[in-house]
Amino acid sequence: MSLRRSLTAVAIATLTLLSIGLFATVGLHAAGGSTASLVPVSPGGLSTAMGSSEASLGGSTSHAAVVEQVLNHAKQDRIPIEAVSLPNLLSPAATLSGGVVHPLTTVAPAPMGLGDFGVRNTTGTPVAYTIRSTSWEGTLTLDNIHTFLIDNDGPDTFGVQLNTVTTRTTVMGSSTDSFWIQNVMYYTPSQSALLFLDNIWNLSNPNVGANEPASTFYSYNGTPVGPEFYYDFGPSFTVPMPFTIHLFVNSSTTDLLNTGYGYTTIRFGYQILNGTGALEHSGVYDTVLFSSTRAIGTVPTSPFLVDGAKLTPTNFLLYDSELMIGGPGGGSTTSVYGLQGSEQLQYLNTKGAYVNDPTAWNVGTDTGESSEGISETYITPGTVQVSAGPSIPMPLWNATPGGNMGQAFVRGPISPSNSFVFFNHGSTFNESTAAWAPTTTSSKVGFVVPPGRYTIKAMMSEYDPTTVHLNAGAGTNFVNFQLRYNPTMGIYTPLYAWNNAQLAAISTSGLGTAAHPYLVENNQPGSLDPVFGEFNDYLYSVFPGILLVGTTAHVEIDHAASFNVTYPSAYDAYLTRSGLPLYNDLQIELYYTSNVVIWGAHDISGWFFTDDYGPTGYLPLANVVLWGATDSLVGDNTFVSEGSSLLLMQGTNNVVWGNSFFNGPQSAEELYNGTPVGIWAFESGDLIYNNYVDTTINAYSANTNLFDGLPQVNAENWNLSQIEPAGQAMQVDGHWLSGSIVGGLWQGGNYWSNYAPGGGLPFNDYGLVATGGDYYPLPIQAYAVVFTAFNFHHVAWSVTFNGVTESTHGWWIAFYEYNGTYNFTASVGHGSHITPASGTITINGASQFVLLRIS
Repeated sequence: MSLRRSLTAVAIATLTLLSIGLFATVGLHAAGGSTASLVPVSPGGLSTAMGSSEASLGGSTSHAAVVEQVLNHAKQDRIPIEAVSLPNLLSPAATLSGGVVHPLTTVAPAPMGLGDFGVRNTTGTPVAYTIRSTSWEGTLTLDNIHTFLIDNDGPDTFGVQLNTVTTRTTVMGSSTDSFWIQNVMYYTPSQSALLFLDNIWNLSNPNVGANEPASTFYSYNGTPVGPEFYYDFGPSFTVPMPFTIHLFVNSSTTDLLNTGYGYTTIRFGYQILNGTGALEHSGVYDTVLFSSTRAIGTVPTSPFLVDGAKLTPTNFLLYDSELMIGGPGGGSTTSVYGLQGSEQLQYLNTKGAYVNDPTAWNVGTDTGESSEGISETYITPGTVQVSAGPSIPMPLWNATPGGNMGQAFVRGPISPSNSFVFFNHGSTFNESTAAWAPTTTSSKVGFVVPPGRYTIKAMMSEYDPTTVHLNAGAGTNFVNFQLRYNPTMGIYTPLYAWNNAQLAAISTSGLGTAAHPYLVENNQPGSLDPVFGEFNDYLYSVFPGILLVGTTAHVEIDHAASFNVTYPSAYDAYLTRSGLPLYNDLQIELYYTSNVVIWGAHDISGWFFTDDYGPTGYLPLANVVLWGATDSLVGDNTFVSEGSSLLLMQGTNNVVWGNSFFNGPQSAEELYNGTPVGIWAFESGDLIYNNYVDTTINAYSANTNLFDGLPQVNAENWNLSQIEPAGQAMQVDGHWLSGSIVGGLWQGGNYWSNYAPGGGLPFNDYGLVATGGDYYPLPIQAYAVVFTAFNFHHVAWSVTFNGVTESTHGWWIAFYEYNGTYNFTASVGHGSHITPASGTITINGASQFVLLRIS
């Protein structure tokens, strides 16, 4: 997701401050005073341990319907996906027992960060408390970060959300409503691009996403999407790392003399400090007044509430406050491969100062977006250090006895460097709760985790896995993940390569040259290890099957494995309720690679998550994704589409030949994603021919940049430059391409299941291919047009026929065409003449022969 999308898709409203909030040095202070209280309530419950959400993944059917309603509305209105920061509607509901709430999130992917749920536990007995405050501040310092996940349309954009819940909000005369208030920063490290966004969702009854008409708001800068939610895009800045961001939300009351009414007012503010601590930018970018219809002086304060003794009126979300890092909207997730920074979450107390949360977890819970690959530790309560490591949701200060304080450094060698590492808390390894810890290209690992007992497993296809039991104390703890090569293991993990050097570890042979390409492993004796089936509550998957990034060596993915994964049994209820199979095939993704061949796979398939849309109506999702790839070949494969088969974007000079595309079995997920598509093309200069396309939508190629939503002419070659006999061969990446996929005598374009002969050329799938199209759809009923010249002196001569030019020193040139009337021109080298030099030829069911004279 590029931040440019939001700026082009949504007009930024002019900021109008109807009543003024004051920025202090440390934060945004409430206009008209501030109130805060920390009130303990009766103890209850015997444990702070959350039950595994994986055991009952998925919200109710009604919640799924709300999600579908919201996302369909967003698609219809062309609302950017990052404008929709979804609540956690699809996880199991939070519970209230023993007098305290028990949040939703227990495993990654999770909204990693800081969460205050209103429950203190220092003795083993949890006690609920409440905080009422008119302002919250979330602070994130980023020294560096590396995120990457192609499926969320970044691939490196992520979100940071400050989320709070109001109480006693006045709407239409009633002061009983609660709203979820989100102040969001989106950041794209590769562009140093930062953008602000806010959302407001009504939590006043269980019908989240269905009870917020535009009349809820009296004045605002953004856009109500009635009756579901409200959003506003704020300013954007170029902000290189390191930097510190302060996000603020402020609740106050505005009295307007011209209307005679008072209004509950929410403001969204920010401060950006550079690496030296100097203030670069600050402001209030959105001021929202709720429609109260109550007289001045009668509208009560609407504080943000943290309450560990009750649920919101939704009966499944909490009165909490949270600062989290997650995917760029739409319930997405993001994978963190590198991170160094810190976080704080504070509220404004009765003395006008921002103070730390009395307790904290390292996750939020009401948030739909998530992340994986973030480890959190702390030395002093109030500030957590964030780094790349296992995302293990756990209580921090004052939320469990001991508070998981301290830092344990887990270090040691890893070989191969592209192996996968997973952590479990405790003395056993559990696939349902294992947390992925990122590795990329280093021959050493270095993770920082809270002290404690861990079970750590390192895995790599065709290598024996190794398990380490570690009682990690404060300080340095050594591990050894040098795996032993064992080809009998076959494929049981995905295959990743972040550079040319890592290709050998995922290949059975080869040197990476054109003559001896790396041959990628394809022996998959069974399902992948279940940990690689990880997805969040919105079905955003974490792992593709093959991921190549930035490689330039020659690579052959021959008869690719299916990368089938059977999900852990804990997912069964969720998948069954969604009408989805209990297994899936993971994707093949190439990101800015060159010289890769994907050849001869018999069944490339797999299903995707619900909100498959972006600026053009879609996200970059497909079973095979070539993002920025060049000089590659996708050939002789069979695709079974469960939503999207092949995507080409931001690359060029690739060849797609001899593939078959069919509809897969319909699933409930397809109903969300739309009808199956064969070929997506959002780039120019590829050659796509001799494919058999029999999906509901054969091809889609809008004149749009799929990455940022900006206009872009996508001019592909959907056929050879002219019709050729089926036996004519062309060599691409070591493969000879010849023959007709429909068994005819000719090759030229592609077979399209919905092409009607005589319907006009070029075939563009009835407008879905915006530029050009297929001029020679299969099957071809073609005839030869042969030009003969008695060339005794062997001079060079040429003929241009129907826009195609051929040259020879010999005696004849042949073209092949449909019935019709065509023009030609002929020319000869300097000093000679050729006649006739031009003319018209009509083909009507027979070959034509033209005699030329060279003199």
